[in-house]
Amino acid sequence: MTLGEWLVGSQAKLAGAGIETARLDCLVLLEDTLNTDRAHLLAHPDLKLTTEQLHELNVAISKRETYQPLAYIRGHAAFYGRDFIVNSSVLVPRPESESMIDLLKSYANSHDINTVIDIGTGSGCLAITAKLELPDIHVTGTDVSATALKVAKSNARVHRVQVQWKSSDIREGLPHMPRTRPYVLLANLPYVPEDYAVNEAARHEPELALYAGTDGLDLYRDLFSAVDAVHTKPLAIITESLEMQHSALSELAVKHGYTLAEAEGLAQLFVVKP
Repeated sequence: MTLGEWLVGSQAKLAGAGIETARLDCLVLLEDTLNTDRAHLLAHPDLKLTTEQLHELNVAISKRETYQPLAYIRGHAAFYGRDFIVNSSVLVPRPESESMIDLLKSYANSHDINTVIDIGTGSGCLAITAKLELPDIHVTGTDVSATALKVAKSNARVHRVQVQWKSSDIREGLPHMPRTRPYVLLANLPYVPEDYAVNEAARHEPELALYAGTDGLDLYRDLFSAVDAVHTKPLAIITESLEMQHSALSELAVKHGYTLAEAEGLAQLFVVKP
């Protein structure tokens, strides 16, 4: 079978399954399998695919037909211009979450920060990116999931950064907070309401990393309650949530001594009330 024939047939399969990005997905899988760029692929539709290549491609298409995220099939995803290992133990990094890094960098430019702690680190993309973008700052990533921390550690090795990793459940408090150093919390916690309609791809992602009660803010309540109990409070807390949750999350922050300083997309930056 030629490359062009496979592309036409596989694109039709995915489109028939309701995959809106059918052609793009097929081209990405071809790039991975043939280890070449898209321009070369499109310029050589008559290239014969080997038996091994066909098998690898068809297995991937079968998975994608069931709405498995393309990132899981490929084993990696892009975040802030870098590539991160992902699997079904962690959420696929979203472009929207890059705003959290933008807010962090902006805040760090005008404030003396020693440490950043990423609560619910998942793949580690936020913690590792924070370290790469702000190399003089100490970074710790925490997660309740041992398998997620394993992925995060693998990503840290790939990107050759020193990040501390801690097993921690936000519902049991914040035991790893510095007592004297000025620090910022990154908290991209689960925020999907239980009855919220997610797309088919998201149904393959870990529920533990998605859902958080009827309004999606249960874990943020746990976070702010835990912050109340720490010896030295963070200078700032950067969160991500649905825009329809922003007002309620701001009200929650105010009750615990924080006020909204800046927002960008889904991200919000809260600082200690003066």
